[in-house]
Amino acid sequence: MGTRKRGHLGTFGDIRPALVSALVAVGLCAVTLRGTYIYDDVEIVRTDVRVLDPAKWGRLWTQPYFVDAADRLYRPLVSMSFAVENYLHGDRPWVFHLVNVLLHAGVSATVALLGVRLGGRMAGWIAGILFAVHPVHVEAVAGLVGRAESACALAMLGGILLFLGPGRISARRAAGIWVCFVVALLSKEQGILMPGFLLAALPVRYAGLRIEGADRKALQYLGVALCWTLAAYFLWRERVASLSWDRNQLDWYINPMVLSAGWDRALLPFVLLGRYTLLLVFPMHLSIDYGGWTIGWQVWPRDPYLYMGIVAAGAWCCAAVICWRKCNWAMLFCLLGLGLSYGIVGNIVALIGTIFADRLMYLPSAFFLLAAAIVLSRFPGRLVAPGVLIAAALAGMRTYTYERLWNDPVALFQQTIRLHPRSERGYALLWTFYQERQQWATALAIAKKAREIAPGRWKPYEMCIQSELGLEDFAAADADADEAIGHVPRQQRMRFIQWKDFIAKRRAKLLGH
Repeated sequence: MGTRKRGHLGTFGDIRPALVSALVAVGLCAVTLRGTYIYDDVEIVRTDVRVLDPAKWGRLWTQPYFVDAADRLYRPLVSMSFAVENYLHGDRPWVFHLVNVLLHAGVSATVALLGVRLGGRMAGWIAGILFAVHPVHVEAVAGLVGRAESACALAMLGGILLFLGPGRISARRAAGIWVCFVVALLSKEQGILMPGFLLAALPVRYAGLRIEGADRKALQYLGVALCWTLAAYFLWRERVASLSWDRNQLDWYINPMVLSAGWDRALLPFVLLGRYTLLLVFPMHLSIDYGGWTIGWQVWPRDPYLYMGIVAAGAWCCAAVICWRKCNWAMLFCLLGLGLSYGIVGNIVALIGTIFADRLMYLPSAFFLLAAAIVLSRFPGRLVAPGVLIAAALAGMRTYTYERLWNDPVALFQQTIRLHPRSERGYALLWTFYQERQQWATALAIAKKAREIAPGRWKPYEMCIQSELGLEDFAAADADADEAIGHVPRQQRMRFIQWKDFIAKRRAKLLGH
């Protein structure tokens, strides 16, 4: 493979890396077509009245993604895609999953094209194939609500690809970049980062050369359009789904960092970075829940993830400085993209709705793999290709086994409990499965186990009460409500006082018959 000068961009002459990456993604992820609604899919896709009723579609644009959630997400384009699909084909989960698979294939192809552009054909092959098979993407593909990740990533990476494409920045291309920005903004909150990515890509495109008059004018118009669009987005968001929501309203079990203070709050982002780094490099232990006591809110000196995160942060800083001094703009762009995209999900400055999730690495992993591909492409292909193929095969096998698990909700929730024995959410999801099928005895056994591992939490008590009501054991339900009133935090006690009233009415109604 020939050498490339610093700052020189490749062309798109060979699209085979993109096509093969897309086909690999489709072939590997096709197993998810047998899946169903998992976790948040139920609330967002299956039961949201705004999605199911065309007369209520307008509310998807004027209300948050989750209406009652504390973190006030706003993803109207994703919800509209579910609404339109439901209108066209109804309750057919496999079609929803097919769209997710195709989106992932599109992102894989885009990553490959970016690799070709930034590092040459070999870099395109490496980045595209590894992105298509990486196990950390399973949650974003197999979970329907993961569409927010792939749709936003496709729009942002597509916009960057348009920006870095050969030829001058025409008015049509600038308009295409702006459209990508709008799609990203309306798909997921991290779309606000796209102007930053484009700024980071300026040295890559021009590599110290002077920006010509035609390009300069188009870039000025594009910059104004992006700024005005971002301002309008913030104003609208503040009206319908405020960005300045109260972090104290977060459930500590979903994001335990609300309980962190002092050094714990300062060091926990390094712990999270260490965990994410391990998932990117060695993605074996994947899970749908990391809340509660799994990661917790305290930092312990013996935690290996702390030191792994510190080393990862130090390596990133050193690599960025080296790339800056050597004018290696393509690699610096990948590093900045990785830092920006991770920074918004890493709970570094402000808390987000969850402490940790596999799906949050969907976009950051693209920049990580692009950087790795650029480095590897500088070595002889005969040395790199076997290692990349072995890594891709191992990653593909892990992806396939985990995707199959997503097709079996019970097995998925049970694995979550095995990985994290104190996962209240794992028990709650497993309980919901049996509760929906009115298998109350099994549901009650799961609820009691959840109460043992999460004492003082309101959810397990409520699960017990609902199960006992299903079994018409009113005395046990009333006793659990009394116990909950004495054990749960004050803000949840009124919930169980209302449960006692409901139990009394149900018992009176049954005796009346």
